[in-house]
Amino acid sequence: MRILISTIGTAAHFYPVVPFAWALRCAGHDVRVACEPGFTATVGATGLPAVAVGHDVDLRTFWQGVALEPEAGTGDDDHLRMRMERSMAMFTGIAAAAAGDLIDLARAWRPDAVVFEARGYAGLIAAHSVGVPAIRHTWGIDTNYSRRDFDRPYLDELCARYGLTGVDPLGDLTLTPCPPSLTEPDEVNRARLRYVPYNGSGGLPSWLIPAPERPRVCVTWGHMFSQITDNLHPINQAIEGLRGLPVEVVAAVAPGQRGLLPATPPPHVRVAESVPLNLLLPTCAAVINGGGAGTLMTALSAGVPMVVVPSHTDEPEYAERMSAAGAATWLSYREADAGAFRAAAEKVLAAPSYQEGAARLAAENAALPSPAALAAGLDEVIAQARRGA
Repeated sequence: MRILISTIGTAAHFYPVVPFAWALRCAGHDVRVACEPGFTATVGATGLPAVAVGHDVDLRTFWQGVALEPEAGTGDDDHLRMRMERSMAMFTGIAAAAAGDLIDLARAWRPDAVVFEARGYAGLIAAHSVGVPAIRHTWGIDTNYSRRDFDRPYLDELCARYGLTGVDPLGDLTLTPCPPSLTEPDEVNRARLRYVPYNGSGGLPSWLIPAPERPRVCVTWGHMFSQITDNLHPINQAIEGLRGLPVEVVAAVAPGQRGLLPATPPPHVRVAESVPLNLLLPTCAAVINGGGAGTLMTALSAGVPMVVVPSHTDEPEYAERMSAAGAATWLSYREADAGAFRAAAEKVLAAPSYQEGAARLAAENAALPSPAALAAGLDEVIAQARRGA
């Protein structure tokens, strides 16, 4: 079969789909990944074939003048709504830049289904335009489900440009790489699969091979935070807070982030640049992070407890669910100074309940069908999507 995959141009959204895309190829299906031109190299580095559609969109333009925390005179609820509005303006703007070309591609190539990452709305529009199933692939916890009513008017306006009405933001079928205990009961046409982490290509550093002499704590803040803020202030605060504790600290960053850390790291810190988290986290006793889906789900699959400091619209929900499952503690972004990081890390490292909670989620994830199993039964996956249409 031919499967067209649609993604926006950021690794945080695309990487969770890579294991299923490769499973499809290994099962003998023809796969193409449609993305904006500037993202084709990232797709190509995964070994998947990329097709450029539309034009590049700078995500930062949608966040100019928007602070992470409410400004004076603005309540938390109003600030959250404003951020959600900006998010939908961004996602529909990205879709509008790609949808026309993507529809043309779908009409020419005639895929049997379109798989779109949870905010890749151009793929949703293309699927409806050519009359094939639209299969939504989440990044883990399905936070978009709880926001579907808020999102729908923005999507309706976008779809109307292409003569479409009544398009469900959730697609015809949702593939959810997430343990059931982290997803509230809902009425979505859903198929679950195991979360298999893909965090980019990279070799295994020699220092990761032996067991660490002291508990290893990873501090990482994903890809998108620094793209929007141009800083890694939380990592620097966490590094300072962990100073003096009997732990080994690893600051995991992408190449473009290295310059946002001190030129000379403190003696208790190792900077790991471009080391895939799925290689690093299984060696760690805890991970301190901003609550991005890729980091949380990679830590979940490795059974590593977390300290989570959410700052964006989806992240508080991720943090609350991980905390409720006993696998994490979380801090308010506005209160996350060096002292708060230190206290939270000591708490997670000292209490066995966090390790137990993380181990439960890892076991639940491991029991789910693999991406390969789902790809091998693609006929039934597509049939299930058609039943949901």
